[in-house]
Amino acid sequence: QPRRLAGTILAYAKNIDHLENLGAAVTKMVRRHVETGVKAEHYPYVAEALLPAIRDVVGAEVATDDVLAAWGEAYWMLADILIAAEAE
Repeated sequence: QPRRLAGTILAYAKNIDHLENLGAAVTKMVRRHVETGVKAEHYPYVAEALLPAIRDVVGAEVATDDVLAAWGEAYWMLADILIAAEAE
């Protein structure tokens, strides 16, 4: 799960300037989250696990505090999109 989560955030970060490329993936995630009962209040728990997972995957020399802060910001941007879509 940590690699999957980190991979998802990496794909999101790579397309941050072209969010239209992620439409199908976001739709799939929303559907899966709704089916499995993911709620808005779960996202902070994921955020707590995310940064250590990223550091584990890419290594501490690459995942500096500044890099992790940027990844955390990207996570919350995506989380806000998902939360809004899941509420619909």
